[in-house]
Amino acid sequence: MMEPDFVIVCPACDLLIKRKALPLRRHAHCPRCHQHLYGRYAFRPSQLMALTITGLLLLPSAFFEPLIYLRLAGVNTDADLLKGIFILLAEHEYVVAALVLWCAVLAPVGLLLGIFALASGLAKRWRILPFTLKAVAVFRHWAMLEVYIASLLVALFKLVDIADVRLGGGLLSLGILMLLNLTLLTLFDPSPYWRRVAEERDSDDQCS
Repeated sequence: MMEPDFVIVCPACDLLIKRKALPLRRHAHCPRCHQHLYGRYAFRPSQLMALTITGLLLLPSAFFEPLIYLRLAGVNTDADLLKGIFILLAEHEYVVAALVLWCAVLAPVGLLLGIFALASGLAKRWRILPFTLKAVAVFRHWAMLEVYIASLLVALFKLVDIADVRLGGGLLSLGILMLLNLTLLTLFDPSPYWRRVAEERDSDDQCS
């Protein structure tokens, strides 16, 4: 049975493409629309671990420090990511709150933890390698910090005419976290880990 990440879908034209191993620093493109699909980079697991650890260290600042400070009609207030989710819940916007929680909090954190577990060897040691690979495949499609930041910037442009707006440190941390996630999505190649899963299954079948 072919592993999930051995077949990929072109994000531009939905063509099913068999994933193949590439030489270092080479890129694969869709044969139909020439959309860039993936590449092979000379990144070692230790470098991926460094990126994920940096991202994890940024989480408290990105999620709990204020993203913006507002002064409107003489009232000072601030807003952070988690506070915004609670405000949506208080306004009974449950679907929107759930989407923001999943796409801007849970999926990015899950992506960092999953890639860290793979790069560090913990997933193999704990015998959860296939589960971790499948989880990372889900998280990488739903981690959308860039969409949240773009929406926040649009709101800021609308607020500057009616309120005194200052940027908070949390926005800087969230922006760096977004860039780290995008870098990981570009550099992380799951195919070696899937081959390891296939080799382990073959060896188990031979032993049995």
